[in-house]
Amino acid sequence: MRLLIVSALALAVAVGACRSGSPGAKKYDGVYVSLGDSVGAGNGSSDKASTSFAALLAKDEGGLPLVNLAVANYTTTDVIEKELPRIDAELSGRNVAFITISVGGNDLAALIPNFTCQQDPLPATCPLDEALAGVEQRLQAIMDELRARYPDAPIVLLEYPNFFSGTGHAFEAPAARVLPRLDEVIARVAARDRHAAAADAAPAFEGKGATLTHVLDPRFDPHPTDAGHRLIADAFEQALKRVK
Repeated sequence: MRLLIVSALALAVAVGACRSGSPGAKKYDGVYVSLGDSVGAGNGSSDKASTSFAALLAKDEGGLPLVNLAVANYTTTDVIEKELPRIDAELSGRNVAFITISVGGNDLAALIPNFTCQQDPLPATCPLDEALAGVEQRLQAIMDELRARYPDAPIVLLEYPNFFSGTGHAFEAPAARVLPRLDEVIARVAARDRHAAAADAAPAFEGKGATLTHVLDPRFDPHPTDAGHRLIADAFEQALKRVK
């Protein structure tokens, strides 16, 4: 009998550990909402339902229901016009546990192949400053709208890694000049909100684009592999700890 009791207790502890999520995970109540672009949508992962960063994050933080509204090629304008209006209907009266946002990269996508934006240092003819100002304005509008609806919900914004880093691709150097400026904007917007943070996945990808993305695959795809999505999920988990 004692052996049965001990075994039952051990099983209960093991089950509890499996359900506890990431180390130090908070017990969230509600739904995890993912907004943004192709990275948030899970492009590059082998199975968006299980190996994308959003799916991994939902699992790690307690097996949360996931409402993923992110869509490939979406910009900050698309999030405002097409994603924000859908959130409440998708929630169906449920609480928001937390929100992640990966957007801004497509707003600047046209700059990377722009010849004037490939020069070092960047000349005044590269419209980077103007593009960044627009991103910041619209990203702030997204945050303001979300905060008005969900006053205390943690919100974490992704600082983009350079997916071309270490690949030798023609876009590696231009991306290295443009993306840090974008990430500064994202971090600045996050810092204005006491319930928000920025997830910095860039260091994990430095020099490792060849193995963490599909950039060098026979079929070019500038998105993370499963291993890359895992690292992005880790960055989000670390950021969430700062806003609990």
